[in-house]
Amino acid sequence: MYTLNISGHHVTSGQEVQALVKDKMDNLSRINQQITTIKVILNSEKHETNKLIVEASVHIPGHDLFATVKTDKQISPALDMLVSKLEKQLIKYKARHSVGKVHKDNANDHESNFEREFQAEYNELVEREVLQ
Repeated sequence: MYTLNISGHHVTSGQEVQALVKDKMDNLSRINQQITTIKVILNSEKHETNKLIVEASVHIPGHDLFATVKTDKQISPALDMLVSKLEKQLIKYKARHSVGKVHKDNANDHESNFEREFQAEYNELVEREVLQ
């Protein structure tokens, strides 16, 4: 389970917005169960453009992920894009770390196969009395 922190700057984060953010961020925990903290910041520009900026940081032990999205004042599409960016990062992170473990295991299997083959060849040569 993770801790979700939602804050808004120049944006009111009511219960509907918080429920929407929580619902969208729950998708991330399905990809990686090691997530400990997710911080979401909703920010509105004061300039003429009045754009909505949504930022999120995801903490996994030993690593932090960060994404930001800038859109027109619609929060749901902004959250969808943000979650999509974070999902890609989580999948990439998971692939990198699982490949390392698989690679190490495969290396050990390869060495043990090599040792078995070498031992079998050696035993065969000894039986044929080529090696004494």
